[in-house]
Amino acid sequence: MKKVIKIIFILFLQLALSISSAEDFDNDKFTSDDIYTIKNIHSIDLSSSAKKITYIETFANRKNDAYENSLWLYDKERKNPKKLIKNIKSISAPQFSPNEKYIAYISSGKKKYKSNSQLWLINLKTARKRQLTKIANDVTDFQWSPDGEKIAIVVHHKKDDIKGTKPPIVVDRYQFKKDGYDFIESENKHIHIMHLDKRGITQITNGNYDHVLPSWSPDGEKLAFSSKRENPDKHNNWDIYIKDLEKNSTIKLTQHIGADSDPYSVSRPAWSPNGEKIAYVRSGDPNLIWYSISQIAITDIKNRSTELITNHLDRNTSFPMWSDDGSSLLFVIEDDRNSQLAVYKDKKISKLTDDTKYVSNYSKAYDVEGDVIALLLSSSESPEELYILNQENLKKISNHNEEFLNKRKFNPIEKISFNSFDGVQINGMMIKPHDFDSSKKYPLIIRIHGGPVSQYDLSFSLERQIFASNDYIVIAVNPRGSSGRGEEFQKAIFADWGNIDAKDIIAAANFAISTGFIDENKMGIGGWSYGSMLTNYVIAKDQRFKAATSGAGISNILAGYGDDQYIKEYTIELGHPWENTNEWLKVSSPFFNADKIKTPTLFLVGEKDYNVPLIGSEQMYQALKQLSIPTQLIIYPDEYHSFSTPSYEKDVLDRYLDWYKLYLLDQ
Repeated sequence: MKKVIKIIFILFLQLALSISSAEDFDNDKFTSDDIYTIKNIHSIDLSSSAKKITYIETFANRKNDAYENSLWLYDKERKNPKKLIKNIKSISAPQFSPNEKYIAYISSGKKKYKSNSQLWLINLKTARKRQLTKIANDVTDFQWSPDGEKIAIVVHHKKDDIKGTKPPIVVDRYQFKKDGYDFIESENKHIHIMHLDKRGITQITNGNYDHVLPSWSPDGEKLAFSSKRENPDKHNNWDIYIKDLEKNSTIKLTQHIGADSDPYSVSRPAWSPNGEKIAYVRSGDPNLIWYSISQIAITDIKNRSTELITNHLDRNTSFPMWSDDGSSLLFVIEDDRNSQLAVYKDKKISKLTDDTKYVSNYSKAYDVEGDVIALLLSSSESPEELYILNQENLKKISNHNEEFLNKRKFNPIEKISFNSFDGVQINGMMIKPHDFDSSKKYPLIIRIHGGPVSQYDLSFSLERQIFASNDYIVIAVNPRGSSGRGEEFQKAIFADWGNIDAKDIIAAANFAISTGFIDENKMGIGGWSYGSMLTNYVIAKDQRFKAATSGAGISNILAGYGDDQYIKEYTIELGHPWENTNEWLKVSSPFFNADKIKTPTLFLVGEKDYNVPLIGSEQMYQALKQLSIPTQLIIYPDEYHSFSTPSYEKDVLDRYLDWYKLYLLDQ
């Protein structure tokens, strides 16, 4: 009997171990649940002594189904990172005071100001937090004065919340929609000055146009900012102005007919240490809108001469920042599949980070004081972490995602290149399952980025890792229209969407098949925003794809006129529909050729998306439904173009996997 019990116990133990082993194996794969584990590190600021660094950690709270934030402080001497503020819903833009006694930041106000973002201060000695502003509007940006006695604040002036029945929305602006804001009526952003030793703030800009990105002169007597005037809804001609606070006078510094330090660049004008020059991001030809190259410009304040220091690069550049002595200028340069920190010195440009590390060109990801540079860097194998670069010595000093990544089997990523139909080289990345076997045939998923002027790069991508963990070969391709390859490559699809870029995607499918390890009967495709639009173009041309996911896109462009936020951009690129009807119909080809689509397609969209509104997904869903092509439309309540609810983001990933599985694996 004892022997039987012992045998049963051994068998039970072996079973338990095998189950545990199976669970361990499953748990080492990337899954959609990882959005609740992964940490996003951003919004870096380096203290004036370069001894302290502050940044924000954002993460998804499963219980509250919301993103929360913690404010971190890293002391270089003590080498002890610590949380200053834990697990709050809203916090952004932390900045050290010049004397390093405080950190100012933006967060939701208290009590009657809880629905408005306000300016806050935390005392680094006592950890006491204090709400500095009490404004019935949103504080969206700020900057300390050099002496630390004043703060320039950007306030978004809009109508007060109405209690009870809301009045009708009165529309009289040319652009009356903006994603994330719903309808926009009479509202603008203005700069205010707060004196910390006094009560109240003083508004220093006025008018029916925005004033943004305030930047103090080194002597604290002037303030540079960017503004777009004279019927601002109809153009993108942002210019830099300088206000003399003592004389209460304002001059217009730049004359370029295009964007000089516009808010979309998120790069405020940067004064040289001697106060004689300002560096900033300048757009190219405004008639090329987002297809033009952004450059780093330096304008001499006295004689107004401008030098375009990156003109010869033919690459997008951003976030200029002077060295302490003014002898060099740092900036971020976007190149093919990567983005690196560079420096301009002695009329020469050199890169400070290598192409295995990615520094964001969409948000402030570095700061410099003296010979110390603090950076947020990611790689294909890791989300952003904090680094210090000191005289060519790069040191990683944070490990927010290390424990999570150590429990996952990484799916390797490799660069790929192939020739398109006309011989032009197209680049991208291929991600294979960690246990890839070249003798097997794998299902393929081609993912297409949004933009269209954007690119897939070698930074960490949870989505691609999840697909590869489910035994798909993933190709992330940068067709024509993508950034990182120069202006000619970017503008190749101007007013010609879904033509050569769709052929580039089809060439990617042909390249994948040529490897010998792709099952050409199990190919999927998908993308978000313009990636969704291009997906629709491709499946209307190529019936080889057995499954598609199309998120937040539009195909009947003509019917979308006036329904999104791009009224001026579409007019520049396509003209007026009543004058250039054929151009509008040409780019609407997937809708008017819906009968050529044979691919089961899943459509997904945010209910309040004003970037690429719901109507675009509704119409394509209805067309395929009418044609008896398997389809489904998923609408996420109260979400805009980018989602803010973690469970919805997880739901998107799960629906991708279910849809691809249904039509690629289960058939």
